[in-house]
Amino acid sequence: MSTTCRDAIKAFATNQFRNKVAEKPEEAANVRLYGMLPPITKMDPAALSTLKECKHLALSSNNIDKIGNLAGMEKLVILSLGRNNIKKLENLDGLGASLEQLWISYNSISSLAGIEKLRVLRVLFISNNKISDFKEISRLAELPNLEELVLYGNPLHMGIVGKDGELGWADQVLTALPQLKKLDGISALEWRNKMDCGNDKQLRDVFQLIDADGGGTLDQDELKFAVKDPKVAEAMGLDPVEIEFILVKILNANGPDEEVSFEDFCYWFSNDAN
Repeated sequence: MSTTCRDAIKAFATNQFRNKVAEKPEEAANVRLYGMLPPITKMDPAALSTLKECKHLALSSNNIDKIGNLAGMEKLVILSLGRNNIKKLENLDGLGASLEQLWISYNSISSLAGIEKLRVLRVLFISNNKISDFKEISRLAELPNLEELVLYGNPLHMGIVGKDGELGWADQVLTALPQLKKLDGISALEWRNKMDCGNDKQLRDVFQLIDADGGGTLDQDELKFAVKDPKVAEAMGLDPVEIEFILVKILNANGPDEEVSFEDFCYWFSNDAN
């Protein structure tokens, strides 16, 4: 047993909690059809197309298994479909010019194919789905206006975090999608500040590992030993060849009696220097 979209719209019209100002459904900007009992299982395009003024359609916490064609909802800006049984993104063509926010967390989506149809999308909440391949993230690069993304709880997120930590996750996503202003509820600026702090600590630890005499600077002998020390590459999480290349550059840039300060060390390991 289920509730049809047409019956849900009728219920919305008379429900004081969902429709506090008693608007006619066809005139309402916010239509709340979430959590119906029994749940909605099918999106009825004909019934939903009557919601001509709707800007935010809430269909979360139902039992919908497929996104219906909403081409008739020309003013729709926010579509909420979280906590359903949706397995793929489809029938989005008709929303390409209007939909700015798609809330579709807690479903069973494994691919972002079709997301490129939403040309003006700014916000995508798609946590706790089944996305496991980073190539799906790359699809989002086709959305020039995308500025907020929630992806945590997907197998991809959990796999990267398990290997590289939360900062490693943020680094990879923000590198792939540099236009993002917010990832998983945290601003891109805050993520980058955290990464800078993490990198600074990592470099400090490596510097101290190389600084055998604890003098606070690195002399030529310490740098030469570090070139062949596998512990240095392991601590930096880089290939030994990469570490050797950078350390040799430091050696060649300094005279035989010159010592390298921590600030100079950081400079050589920065992106600008390499």
